Amino acid sequence: MSASAVRGVLETYKCVMEASWPRMHPEMAVRARMWPSASDAELEKELAGYLTEASAPDCNVRVFWKLGAGFAFGGCNEQFARDAGIPSAELIGLTDFDRRLPWRMQAAKYRADDQKVADSGEANLDIVERQGSSGGGFTWVRAGKAPIRSVDGTVIGVLGMYELLDAETGRKLYGESLLKKKR
Repeated sequence: MSASAVRGVLETYKCVMEASWPRMHPEMAVRARMWPSASDAELEKELAGYLTEASAPDCNVRVFWKLGAGFAFGGCNEQFARDAGIPSAELIGLTDFDRRLPWRMQAAKYRADDQKVADSGEANLDIVERQGSSGGGFTWVRAGKAPIRSVDGTVIGVLGMYELLDAETGRKLYGESLLKKKR
């Protein structure tokens, strides 16, 4: 991944995390001050560190990003890879339409969501929806997506984060989100 893409992923990760999961990486805001002068290797190490933290057993948040016009996966944390049922290294380069992914039946919706975020250049946060699981069923998630920008401001992809919800919380939040949309 290019240095510009790594910077973009880090900045977008920070944006979505602060908006929806602000207690997740409390030191990120301070550390972000060094990103403009950091080397490519330092930025890659920084991103790897956050993904490792986000893969801890007590963390319920999944992180992934997609790059390019085809929205191919560029990386993810281990929880996301487990949800996919595929090792994280094997996810790189795949799209949501890959037959091995449990949410492939929802791929057209996810692609439309990604395209909307990329085209508008604006984040879409607090999305509550059901997602296919690697166990064959469905689970409720609360998600957020935001555009990844290169140094020159061009949108080069989308970063997403989501957390699993229990069925009761998922249905409740989904109902509340529908009421907000009707207003």
